[in-house]
Amino acid sequence: MSLNMNNQLDLLHDLLSLQAEECCGSTSECQQISRLIKSIQENPNIQQSKLFEHLDFIYQYSTVGESSANLNQHIEYHQHDIENWLQAIKDSNY
Repeated sequence: MSLNMNNQLDLLHDLLSLQAEECCGSTSECQQISRLIKSIQENPNIQQSKLFEHLDFIYQYSTVGESSANLNQHIEYHQHDIENWLQAIKDSNY
């Protein structure tokens, strides 16, 4: 079963929220975020939204996180960014 846009954004929001709240995460979470971003970017409707401008940054965050020697520090460093991304996801109205 494939996820619709709402499901994908909810899952992305949940993953980022957990990382922000706990200041920790796993490589597999980062990989899942990367896959979600690529799938979301394929939706033509997302390209007209304000959220679209954040997707490349979230993707970069997750791919760097996948190979980070200290993922918790990586997450901590990006706290402000994550909060902005979470708000953009909430505001996207999907």
